[in-house]
Amino acid sequence: MGAEFHISVEGQQLVEQRLALLQARFGDLTPLMDIIGTVIESDTADNFAGEHGPDGVPWKPSQRVLRTAVGPHGPQKVSGKTLQLSRRMALSVTHLAGPTQVEVGTNVIYARRHQEGFDGTETVRSHKRTIREAFGVRLASPVEVIVGSFWRKANTPARPFIGLSAGARDEIEHHAAAYAGAEA
Repeated sequence: MGAEFHISVEGQQLVEQRLALLQARFGDLTPLMDIIGTVIESDTADNFAGEHGPDGVPWKPSQRVLRTAVGPHGPQKVSGKTLQLSRRMALSVTHLAGPTQVEVGTNVIYARRHQEGFDGTETVRSHKRTIREAFGVRLASPVEVIVGSFWRKANTPARPFIGLSAGARDEIEHHAAAYAGAEA
């Protein structure tokens, strides 16, 4: 089951007003909503590629990206991009268009934590863990252990990835105007 969260974009009254007028005029706006969903998906992909929010503000780099590893030639920066170790979240963003709205989101359960941030205490349920390395030495064969339930303090900074950038807003206005002209 996926997580659900809602994003309210402030200062977008003009876009909302124009879409309401189009809906009153044409009724079913599913084709336009599908285009808008595609624009927001593309904008979200740009956010992941550039490691920034819809407002252009860079994300705080993750600890994994900032960590250094000691290699044969001394400390080396670990490569990678924030929120993109497996790219699961970035690749899961999709949209669902309807007659009067479009929903853009992801079914990745930890998406909300990264979109909105989290600072608090959380429970980690009991789980199985496979240990392949101990004290920096690879084990001959993996060992499975059961880790009991525990509490931990966590602080994940907000790294918004879904939203409406100024460029996306302009593109949506362009598509809405073209749709109105094409349907007239």
